[in-house]
Amino acid sequence: MAEFTYHRPARLTEAGDLMATLPGARLLAGGTDLLNDLDAGLVSAQHVISLRDIPELGSITERADSIAVGAGCTIAAIEASPVIHKYFPELLSVGLVFATPQVKHRATLGGNICSAVACGDFPVILTALQAEVTLYSAEGTRSVPMREFPLANRKTCRRDSEILTEIIIPKKPPAALARYEKFRRRAAGSLAVASVAVYLDLDGTRCRQARIVLGAVAPSPVNAVEAAALLQQKDLTPEVIRQAADLARKAARPITDVRATAEYRRELIFVLTQRALRAMVGYHGEIR
Repeated sequence: MAEFTYHRPARLTEAGDLMATLPGARLLAGGTDLLNDLDAGLVSAQHVISLRDIPELGSITERADSIAVGAGCTIAAIEASPVIHKYFPELLSVGLVFATPQVKHRATLGGNICSAVACGDFPVILTALQAEVTLYSAEGTRSVPMREFPLANRKTCRRDSEILTEIIIPKKPPAALARYEKFRRRAAGSLAVASVAVYLDLDGTRCRQARIVLGAVAPSPVNAVEAAALLQQKDLTPEVIRQAADLARKAARPITDVRATAEYRRELIFVLTQRALRAMVGYHGEIR
């Protein structure tokens, strides 16, 4: 690994000043991605700024209409949070398939978002939940909808001087729920071959509002707008669900790589979308 200067600020303002005065500096949260990339020579850095001593980045706070999750919260901390258990149990299911326990105790939510890899887990479900991210710099603070934050594989709209500080997740209506489905090649510590997040606001089995977001089938999460629109104001029968899943499959833009062919990924989207929707409305029959 190439040598770099390590900085460990204790305050967010101090970190912001370092980012403003050290062009090209890299931010270090859990390090599960950055340190591997530095070691492999995929990225370089003359300065690395640790965020681990900044207390507000590790908090989870309930607000009137939302939950604010600090970007420095580890996945294990999210799984242990009573606030997350109460309002967003779907995030717990993402944690279950995210990685091994060792990684979950180091990896942070902000790091998973900022890495912006196409197969990332949390950006998919957070997009379906209409989350926003807060970005801080010495020049000020701005908010960006999660759906607009990733621009391409490993590229986001975060400016070089900015630090992602928190993720704001609006509370769901009483009859709304969300679900995340992921296909991976082995049971633990495996990246997504394809994934689907679904948000539904239901009146019994009738859908008032829907969002369907696809992961690992494009450079960044895909909003399957036509598939979601098909569901709205309809009873979610098995046939309607199958039609929506077919539209989701058509919205995917996958590639062929070492984990799967593009064709296989499209079929996975068809199955995973049906699996999520059927589970949410209580159907347990065979998927066709």
